[in-house]
Amino acid sequence: MSEQAPVTTSVPTTTGTADPAARQLSVLDAQRERAAQQLEVRLRYGDQVWELREVDHFAVFSRRSRARRAGRALVASGFEIAISRLRLRLVLVASHHAAVDEEATTAFLRQVIEVVEREGGRYDGWRAEIVPAH
Repeated sequence: MSEQAPVTTSVPTTTGTADPAARQLSVLDAQRERAAQQLEVRLRYGDQVWELREVDHFAVFSRRSRARRAGRALVASGFEIAISRLRLRLVLVASHHAAVDEEATTAFLRQVIEVVEREGGRYDGWRAEIVPAH
């Protein structure tokens, strides 16, 4: 049975500035910090962080059209997506195969957060299973 590392928690996108680029950078920075903490936990569990595994990203949107546009952009980049309703919000789950070392994590966070925020969504973290040594 495989274990899953903790899902990163949501990070508010409001930073007191109206500049979307500044908000994107602060969300990215906060998510990178959380990913660094998660990397430490993964390494303690013996995760082979350089090995590919399925990574799921979560984002919340208020409008279906925006979630779909974000989904199309992510599909064009090789992600598989699913959109579902949760109360009054729409949840986009974008999945792909990736390593979870620092370099890979930074790259996929930058890519997904940029798409989500461009379409007015809120990035809500990611999860991936631990890949133990063989």
